[in-house]
Amino acid sequence: MANREELLRQAGLLDSAASTYRDGGPKADALLAQAAALRIEALGPKPYPVEVCNVCFQITGWVAADGACATDIRRRLDRSDSNALYVFDRHIRAVEAPAPLLRRMKRGLGVGGKRDRIREWLTRVESDETGPVLPEEGWTIEWPVKGELPAPVGPGLLVMFGVQSYQFGYGAWRPVDANPHGRPRRLMPREFSAGLPIEALAEAWNDFKEEVAEHNRLVWQEESDRREGREQIERDRRIALESERGTSDLLGD
Repeated sequence: MANREELLRQAGLLDSAASTYRDGGPKADALLAQAAALRIEALGPKPYPVEVCNVCFQITGWVAADGACATDIRRRLDRSDSNALYVFDRHIRAVEAPAPLLRRMKRGLGVGGKRDRIREWLTRVESDETGPVLPEEGWTIEWPVKGELPAPVGPGLLVMFGVQSYQFGYGAWRPVDANPHGRPRRLMPREFSAGLPIEALAEAWNDFKEEVAEHNRLVWQEESDRREGREQIERDRRIALESERGTSDLLGD
């Protein structure tokens, strides 16, 4: 069996082929369905539902009776009645344990000592794994968040997973709308029935967190390699200058 990365590479090629059909259609849908099947194979067996939406062909953990995911059903409802009184709140907000009052005040004011900065930094970053070792102004990281929303059709709730970008500045992490490093590739299902067994939901959440963490690790690895390359160039330049200086001194003698 092909390995995970090869399956995902093949899925990406099928997505690209489908995009050549600008107006979609059965041929594009067939390619997208094949790509989704490869992604499910890459995920492997799971104790939680892994479905494919028959509208957007994204992998999801919940589909309605017609095979559509929650996101596409909400889009359909929005289009069907622009004057509807309901508004679906799709934003999943991070819920965090409240920090001590003094720390919250320091965060808000952007003040604090070195220890406060490091403590705050480590709430999001694994040093030299998902980001720089020491706090760095402007560093942006992706963070998994979850919440619950009413199902778009029928009774019940959906557990929703999402990603929030955070940027470090003035000694604190603050949510931002964009990340210059990009967002994690979407593979894991991000919506499930809240009625699933708690063990299945817990494993889905852990898998999703690992997907986001892996994205952060790859971003830092690429950035770390880039910085190391830049430092090596600078070292080589200094050695060359010192060599030239030594040669000049010999010619002067």
